[in-house]
Parts: sequence; C-alpha cells; structure tokens
Amino acid sequence: MLSIDRLISHRFRGFSAEENTIAGLNAALSFGVRHLEFDIRVSKCGTPMIYHDEFARAGDGKIYKLCDIMADDFAPQSEGGIGGRFAIIPTAQALFEAASKHPQKNAKLLVDVKDAGFEESIHALISLYRLKERTVYVSWLPETLYQFHAIAPDIPLCLSHWCKNPNQAIRALHKVHKAKHGHIPRGPNRLIHGHRSGYYVKDGLRGEMRDMLKKTAGSVCVPQDMVSADLVAAYQADGIKVSTFSYVNWPAINAHEAHFGVDLYFIDDKAVFDALED
Repeated sequence: MLSIDRLISHRFRGFSAEENTIAGLNAALSFGVRHLEFDIRVSKCGTPMIYHDEFARAGDGKIYKLCDIMADDFAPQSEGGIGGRFAIIPTAQALFEAASKHPQKNAKLLVDVKDAGFEESIHALISLYRLKERTVYVSWLPETLYQFHAIAPDIPLCLSHWCKNPNQAIRALHKVHKAKHGHIPRGPNRLIHGHRSGYYVKDGLRGEMRDMLKKTAGSVCVPQDMVSADLVAAYQADGIKVSTFSYVNWPAINAHEAHFGVDLYFIDDKAVFDALED
C-alpha cells in the first residue's frame, strides 16, 4: 500500500457532503492529506470561485453558467441570491484564507484553473495568503500555464492532457485541440470563460511546454485509462512527474502502481485514505 504522500484528494471528495467546499478542505487537511486538488471557475464579475463544472443548478431548478452570474448572487434565495448549488460555492479568497489558517502547513495545494485570462487575480490571492510555497498551478489550458509561469516562474506547473485520441463522449463536452508533434506553442493571451477545452498530445509533450514543466519541477496529469508505461517513463526521465485520475479503491491503485509506476494518484473516495489507518 502506498503512503499518503502519493495520494491526491480530488476536490476533497468524501471529506464533506459536497466536493470543493471549505468544510472538505479543512477535513482533508485535518486528516493529514498531503496533496489537495480543487478547481477554480470565474464568475461574471471576475471573482474566482471554487467549483469544477461550468454550470450549476440554482434554487429555481434552472441551470446557469457560473460565468453568467455575479459573485454577489452566489447566495441563498433567502438572502437575495439564486440559491441552489450556487449558495454553497465558496470564493477562492475564502478557501485560501481557510488553508492559510489551518494548522496543517505542509500540504500542497493543486489549484486547477478552468478559465483563462484571470491569472493575475488568482495569483494575487495566493500571494495575499502566503501560499506560494505550497501551490501547484494545474490546468487543461496551456494558455493559463504560460501566463502563470510569466507571473511566478518558480511555482510548479501541471498540464492535464489526453494522451490517447479522446472518444466522442469526451468530445461532446470539450473542445479538443491536437498538439502538432507534441508541441503546444505559446499563443496570444486569450479569455477562455465558461467552457471546457484541452489538448490531445500523442506520445507526450515536446518543445516549450515540456521545457517549462522540467524547469519548474512540474508534472502532467492524464486519464488512468490512457496512461502507458512508456509515457510515464519518458516523462520521468526528464524529471516530470505523472499523475492519473481518478481512483476509488486500492486494487485499482496497486494494479496501476505495478504496471505504470506513476507518481501521484487522484482519489475520489475517502475510504482509500481511511484504509491507511486500518
């Protein structure tokens, strides 16, 4: 059985009733989790919020995109907000403040940024709460990682990508770009707000993005059903760590450890962590 140092709590799942909440963060930190991943989406007014999907259900039963709702309206209907799931979505500022106040100071925070063009404000919050030494910037959007690297060149970066051709189910939800011979060139700064996209990178990254990950002692994150031993070995040979998502039991983790030897495993069930104490 692997140590807790090799496990990532994915959105604090299982540590509270809802994922991506401050209660889940505090519970995971108190448990002793050493790697915690959570997501940032940005509201209509530009406020970073802790949430994975681009949309949520409001109290009226309707579904709205987060990018169409002002942060002040992320509140219960009794307080004049739109209620529903929006009422329990925390701001990034509130979550960073909670992380800074928790006595567990050694955990890494994997900040998975889903919208591009808001890097300055997100990094300003990280700096405000003195979390730079504990932060890893994660994204499916290479534009975002290029910008974070320009702002804070010493912070580790993690690019999530597909390493096999995404199927139609994935393509139905995401705009899929294809890296040309592994290269994802630095393009113009773009606003990407309220949708899902990412890159299919066959046989691993090359060029500037790979060099940037090496320089920051960074990593890649790939789906567990796409990973291969050759891909892992090639990244690790350059000092780039590999993580895979997501796992709910130890047999699956142990099988992938034996076959692929990835560095970190995203965990979707607290029972995996509980088994470490048995």
